[in-house]
Amino acid sequence: MATVQGMSIRAGEVAVQPANANGATDFDVSDVDGTVHIAARKCDVSVGNGTETTTLAQGEQTTRDDRNDSQKQKKTRRAGGAVPAASGPLLDSPYAIGAGAGAVGGLMLWVLLQGDEPASPVDP
Repeated sequence: MATVQGMSIRAGEVAVQPANANGATDFDVSDVDGTVHIAARKCDVSVGNGTETTTLAQGEQTTRDDRNDSQKQKKTRRAGGAVPAASGPLLDSPYAIGAGAGAVGGLMLWVLLQGDEPASPVDP
């Protein structure tokens, strides 16, 4: 980001702004997987996370975590939710195997009990 009048940028909880609001500043800010990468290209920049502020000199770069401590604790704490579904393949259960065997057996019995009459006559 190139600024002329002290424009600031925020990535998560990290705020980056020119250290000198009057001069032109050039800095890069990118957020990758919760880590903010900051590089001061031209002039110094001020980097703050809500609790502390540091100055990054021209030509230096740094990284910051974009979450504060309470958000980290919330993320690591396991949330409640639904009970997990049954583990393992469903068709491997003895009930599914028994139901499938019963259905195949019933269909085979029905076919065998049919008469000798063909489904369609030889002469229409």
